[in-house]
Amino acid sequence: MKILRIAVTGSAGSGKSLVCRRFEAMGLVTLDCDVIARQIVEPGMPGFTKIVELFGQKVVRKDGTLDRARLRNIIVSDLTLRQKMENILHPQIIKEMVFQMENAEFKDKKAVVVEVPLLFELGMEKQFDVTIAVTAQELDLVERISDRDNVAKKDAQKILDLQMPQKDKMARADHVVFNKGTRSELFESVDNLFNKIQKEFLTT
Repeated sequence: MKILRIAVTGSAGSGKSLVCRRFEAMGLVTLDCDVIARQIVEPGMPGFTKIVELFGQKVVRKDGTLDRARLRNIIVSDLTLRQKMENILHPQIIKEMVFQMENAEFKDKKAVVVEVPLLFELGMEKQFDVTIAVTAQELDLVERISDRDNVAKKDAQKILDLQMPQKDKMARADHVVFNKGTRSELFESVDNLFNKIQKEFLTT
C-alpha cells in the first residue's frame, strides 16, 4: 500500500502542532517526533541508558524519569554535549518514526503527517513525499517559546538561535504555511494546502 508521507516542520513556536492538529481533524494519521523522542528515552529503553551514561545521574528525576528541563539547560550552553546526545538519539528517532508510519492504521485517506522539528537539519526530508514549513514572525516565536516553556525571552532567543533560520526552511520546503493571523485563518490555509496536495497525490 502506497502511503502519502507528509512532514511538517518549522521553528520552535511557529505553530507546527496546530497545523498537525488540523490535519488530524481531517482524519489523517498524525505522528510527532518529539513524542517519539520521549518514547525512546523512557526508563528501561536503550536511549535512556545511553543518555544517563553521557550526562550522569543529575539528569534523572526522583521518579526515575529524565529531567528534560535540566537536560535542555545543559545542551543549550554546551554544543559538544548536545551533538553527542543527538548522535545517540537521532538514529533511534528516525528508525521508530519509520516503523510507526509503516504500521499506522489508516482511515479513508492513506496519508500520514509527521511533525519533524529537525527535518532539514537531519536530512530527514528524503523520508517524505511532501514537506511543509510553518513560519511566523520572529517576535511571535520568542513570545510563544517564553510563555510555553516559562523561560526568559533571552533564553527563548537562545533556543531559536540553535535552529536553522526560518528563511532556510522556507527555501527547502515544498510548501510554506504562514502563521501570522488568527487560528481560523491558519486552519483555512492548511485546508487549502491539503486540497492542493490531495489533487496531486491522492486522486486516481
